[in-house]
Amino acid sequence: MGASDRRLGYTSRVDSSLSPLIAQAARLLSESLHIVALVGAGISTESGIPAFRGPDGRWSSGHPGSNQYQSFLADPAEWWRERRAAQSRGGYSNWDDAKPNSGHLALADLETMGFVHHVVTQNIDNLHQLAGTCSISEFHGNRFKLRCIDCGGRWLRETFVHSSDSIPTCPDCGGVVKSDTVMFGEPIPRDAIQRSLAEAGRADCCLVIGTSAVVFPAANVPLIVRQNGGRLIEINPSPTPLSEICDVVLRAAAGEVLPAIVETLREVFPAGRPTPAPRDS
Repeated sequence: MGASDRRLGYTSRVDSSLSPLIAQAARLLSESLHIVALVGAGISTESGIPAFRGPDGRWSSGHPGSNQYQSFLADPAEWWRERRAAQSRGGYSNWDDAKPNSGHLALADLETMGFVHHVVTQNIDNLHQLAGTCSISEFHGNRFKLRCIDCGGRWLRETFVHSSDSIPTCPDCGGVVKSDTVMFGEPIPRDAIQRSLAEAGRADCCLVIGTSAVVFPAANVPLIVRQNGGRLIEINPSPTPLSEICDVVLRAAAGEVLPAIVETLREVFPAGRPTPAPRDS
């Protein structure tokens, strides 16, 4: 049973007034040779996770808490004590209980069907992976993973063995291990930047989904695609700085629009994406 067959739980529920734009977006995807998606917090709010910069987000509240990289470096033991205390209080339960929504599932279907080749996400919630997306760069890390700050090695947190009252250290280089989530003041992981920029450099189309498009360097991805002559498709209920240069703008949530795009493409290409002819320059 294919990945798409496992996901028949979502259905298109988009406003009919958007149908022409959905058809246009599907056509652009079918004509493109290499497609990337830049995805922001908007897709995960549909799964109950507050947007970082939204009304209930940590940025808006002004309380970034212990996610300060310099504080971590100064006293990693204290950071780990605070983290373990928060976990024991169930402080992350809303994240742990979150499930992929129809937007995540449809985006994974677009990958399975051959219409999306790489996803660059600004989210740390692991919902893309749970939905089935395979080719992914995580700009801000993954809260279900740990990472060595020296060599960059990563592990799923439940498989990393260490003393519950000590600072975890890397089994390969001995460096200090932290959560994979990128803290305030911490550089974006080099591998994520390199992979995403390489994919953007190859792309002739970019889906810009649920992101404000104001956080760099992630916001460079669609700009690189546009500078190279590629097309941009924006899916966002609100305008962004990219809206005016996008070829198609869909003012709706990802969970509404992406399933409709999948359905449109399935009607035309039931066997998946054919190899498109190169566009005229």
